[in-house]
Amino acid sequence: MLRSEMAVKSAFFKKTAQLLVTMLLVTALVPVLAFADTASSDAAESVTTTDSVYTDVNTTTTNSVYTDVYSFEDLQDHWAKSDVQYLVSKKIINGVSETSFAPERDITRAEFAALVVRALGLTDAGAASASFTDVASDAWYASTVTAATYAGIINGYDDNTFRPDAKITREELAAIVIRALDHADVATNISNPEDVLKKYTDSGNISWAQKELAAAINIGLISGMTEDTLAPEAQATRAQAAVVLKRVLGILSLIK
Repeated sequence: MLRSEMAVKSAFFKKTAQLLVTMLLVTALVPVLAFADTASSDAAESVTTTDSVYTDVNTTTTNSVYTDVYSFEDLQDHWAKSDVQYLVSKKIINGVSETSFAPERDITRAEFAALVVRALGLTDAGAASASFTDVASDAWYASTVTAATYAGIINGYDDNTFRPDAKITREELAAIVIRALDHADVATNISNPEDVLKKYTDSGNISWAQKELAAAINIGLISGMTEDTLAPEAQATRAQAAVVLKRVLGILSLIK
């Protein structure tokens, strides 16, 4: 081999070696995140809270982050704040706007049916559409009313109406959540409802759900409005509904 050919080959191998070393150094400096597996179907989720803002932080499968921030101005000093925030974080209940929850607004039968269905993860699969004359098939609550009635959690009236816009009473709310627990095979039977209710001076105002209301009180789902009044015929508020529903989730061990 000629000396000139050997010199050329030597230079070639030297440059190749230098190039390989450079590539190794560059690779070592690239952040590990660049090689993260982004094909996983599991997305991480965390929740953070402050005194004024509730933030639902979600990490997507591509490691990007987005947040849903709920700053309800009418909840800052409200007694139900923490329970409402929990349900909001789980997409069970929503505010009436980005800045308002309206905790003292009365809740309707359709609204509470939707909350229970979301909380328990019920579906209307396999159920015939509810045949109530006042529930249109394209109403926003049609599927949740169907799911709730199919599960035996909420009933219509004798005239085949559901009355979705009617305000729900505390008595009705108690009956619905007790049925929800029964549907989940949680024992709620109580043999002495009269003994539970006798401390309330207005227990005579309970129109039909004495047993359910007593059961709800007995397991800590519902409390009196005062030490000796129950107000069974009073309309339930959004805040009251949220608190009771959060307690249901606790009994069902659906809260971590």
